[in-house]
Amino acid sequence: MRIAFDARLVTYRRGIGNFVFHLIQQYAHLAPEYEFILYVDSERAYSSIPKCPHCRVRHLGHLPYPIWEQVLLPIALHFDRPDILHCPANTGPLWIPPGIRLVQTINDVIYLLPTHVLSTSPTLYHRLGREYRRLVAPRVAQQAKAIITISGYSRQDILKYLEVPDSKLHVILGAPNSACRVMKEKAALAAVRTKYSLDAPFVLALGAIDPRKNTARIIKAYARFRQQSPGRYQLALIGLPPAGIVRFQRLAKSLKVADDVVLASFVPEDDLVGLYNAAEMLVYPSLYEGFGLPVLEAMACGTPVIASPSGSIPEVAGDAALLIDPNDTDALARAMIQVALDNRLRQRLIELGFEQARKFSWEKAAMETLNLYKECMRQ
Repeated sequence: MRIAFDARLVTYRRGIGNFVFHLIQQYAHLAPEYEFILYVDSERAYSSIPKCPHCRVRHLGHLPYPIWEQVLLPIALHFDRPDILHCPANTGPLWIPPGIRLVQTINDVIYLLPTHVLSTSPTLYHRLGREYRRLVAPRVAQQAKAIITISGYSRQDILKYLEVPDSKLHVILGAPNSACRVMKEKAALAAVRTKYSLDAPFVLALGAIDPRKNTARIIKAYARFRQQSPGRYQLALIGLPPAGIVRFQRLAKSLKVADDVVLASFVPEDDLVGLYNAAEMLVYPSLYEGFGLPVLEAMACGTPVIASPSGSIPEVAGDAALLIDPNDTDALARAMIQVALDNRLRQRLIELGFEQARKFSWEKAAMETLNLYKECMRQ
């Protein structure tokens, strides 16, 4: 079986990019009997893809995403003639050569939600991306042989917003990165603290310009938490683009907490694991999630998690996180105080978190995906 895979996001180590990266890592040793053609749009991708005899990387050029997907990818498929094409990032080509079975991963349908449910992004780039997905994803779903989604919650949303038969849908769960573990190397933890100017206990959060990540509320809740906290605490907000750093620095200054708010862009994997380990807690009050991988990553590192009951997060977190209303700033601040002051609660969240993280496996996810490819070939 020859499997073509849209691997463009293998270097983008957040959200969908994490799913792409870990599936490819597993394919390298789980499926030596298959041939994989991994289509990429940058030279950087080569360093993220394992070297193996049955994985061939094809750089199709670097053009805007819609042109790459709708023009360059179908041309490559015409010449390579794979049995399966797997598009893991919600969309896919509207036309593919006959005889190729399409597997589409729809992580969520956030781009189909009405604006009164979830506000639109303030950036033109994200709004254009949303319109592209709104146009393309439903049409690709109609021609897909099978659709993978990443949680039961997303499955229900897909059934609600896309007219596809229930039999097409398959839930395959992700997992925390294998690098996420309890770190006992004190020197490494000290080094990551120094690198990010964290010289006090700190709250960790993953920020974004995207309104659904609720970054502004995190800063507002932190400002209230700091008024009642037992000593000095910092806030580390990571994963922000440059425009986000400027915007949220301005907000932190207006709340008079800028001196203790550390804003950073995307961090390397080793640093992220170190930050999870060094943090007093992870705060993740997202308004909508198709999965919510950072929740599991923090749990695997022994970090207490405060999260929202929105989207798929309750599925992922189980009873191992403190769930709060993501629209209530005071509730978020109170939860931070609880985790900071209540040692019994902290320990319970840590122990339950370890148990919850162990329930998820990338090897299992990859095997289920390979089995779905086989099932498509039989149809």
